[in-house]
Amino acid sequence: MDIETFTGGPLDVNTYVITHAGQAVIVDPGVPPEKLHLPESVKVAAILLTHGHVDHILYLPYWQKRKVPVYIHEKDAAYLIQPELNVSWMVGGNLQVGEADILITEERELEIGGMQFTVLHTPGHTPGSVCYLTQDSLFSGDTLFSCGYGRTDLPGGNEREMHASLKRLMALDPAIRVYPGHGRGTTISAERKYAIFY
Repeated sequence: MDIETFTGGPLDVNTYVITHAGQAVIVDPGVPPEKLHLPESVKVAAILLTHGHVDHILYLPYWQKRKVPVYIHEKDAAYLIQPELNVSWMVGGNLQVGEADILITEERELEIGGMQFTVLHTPGHTPGSVCYLTQDSLFSGDTLFSCGYGRTDLPGGNEREMHASLKRLMALDPAIRVYPGHGRGTTISAERKYAIFY
């Protein structure tokens, strides 16, 4: 399994491309597709959304037009079609994209493109924020950053739920590598040093 990080868009979001055996999964398509440099031989098997804010879904329509299945937690499903929820105003827009293909209704295991993902529901930044765990890698969206965490003052945010979600993540294997929605990567071990703030 190979993981590549691409950073871009108006809010410098991290988009991740995970490839295995000629198939790819994209986490949070906030970077222009042409910048992902995907070989024609690679099939994009799914788009995994950690949550529904504009910077993480900005280029979702490109993949929807190509019939790539989109996953999002049911509690963030409305963010895709309601600009007031996805905070498009932050980038001077009024974004509405198509509905997701698969709504995650409970914590579950996903098998996509020969890869296994464990879905962890981690509300706080939004009601339907999730993290995706595969092998020793955690794609944390805006739940967990290096030395910090996502805002809780946007629509649907909840500070109490965020603290509970962060406490849960701190209980994971300390060796797990964290791939956040913004900023540099980290590990659970490194973030435990800042757990007093969570």
